[in-house]
Amino acid sequence: MIPIPTAGSSAVRALLLAAALLLGGQTAGHAQASDGDDQPDFPTAEFDEGAKEASVTDSGITVRIHQERRPKVDPNLDVPVFEVFVGEKRVLEYVGVASGMDVPAVSASIVEIDPTNDSKEVYFSSYSGGAHCCSQVAVATKTASGWVPVEIGSFDGDGYYLQDLGNDGVAEIVSVDNAFLYAFDCYACSAAPLVIYTVRDGKRVDLTADPRYVRNHRDWLKQLEEDADPQTRWTSPGFLAGWVAASIRAGSGRSAYQDLLAHWDSSKDEGEETCLTGADLDTCPATDKKVLKFPERLKLFLEQHGYSL
Repeated sequence: MIPIPTAGSSAVRALLLAAALLLGGQTAGHAQASDGDDQPDFPTAEFDEGAKEASVTDSGITVRIHQERRPKVDPNLDVPVFEVFVGEKRVLEYVGVASGMDVPAVSASIVEIDPTNDSKEVYFSSYSGGAHCCSQVAVATKTASGWVPVEIGSFDGDGYYLQDLGNDGVAEIVSVDNAFLYAFDCYACSAAPLVIYTVRDGKRVDLTADPRYVRNHRDWLKQLEEDADPQTRWTSPGFLAGWVAASIRAGSGRSAYQDLLAHWDSSKDEGEETCLTGADLDTCPATDKKVLKFPERLKLFLEQHGYSL
């Protein structure tokens, strides 16, 4: 099972993926050992308390992380700077996001993500700080034109989203769809489906709907169901939205939506004004506004975000 706590669990506030890191290569800074036999081992560096830099070396690649002031990036705070070296040659520099925390939550891992080139990749993560958000994730990869950074996205949680879902030595980037975390209820009341990304030829590739990962979506759906509060399962729109979306990814979306319709108490649902185009309600033309009950709002939301029933 993918070890990702639900958005409504207490664990998600500090950790979205409970993956651990194995010390590899020559490192300075901080690394941790894997606490599960099913977790891949990726050489990783991050800051120790009081440290100003950290580094990790593996497969001929060295990554150095340090903090410095870059006024054009942030005039008030130091930002994390990631440098990638192949041998003694610096091939790439990437600047993360500032957090203002005493111990910046930044990390770099050397890991196989794109097996179609002749080098491992470097996974970067830097956390902005603040309630529930956000870790900026990027991957440095070797292409025909040299090393390039590939922006993966900003995700809720601690920033470590590497998982070897296929147990083939190639890591995927696994998180949850942040669009669900505030869409229908509070953050702690919400569930969300998985998103799965990789990198190919210098570009981000979305693997979420790839049939190879249906089993992973089913495992995640099972975890959502086991963690759900049975007293509020059929009255919590935040949970139900994420649950139906996860069911779609697991191949059981239609039956899940029918179960929602069967259990939802429409008599207590006064409906909510919704923009049918998905635009912000404040800027939505009156002709595109309609009061919809939760099941209708959810169906529209799913369609607009690529979840087909």
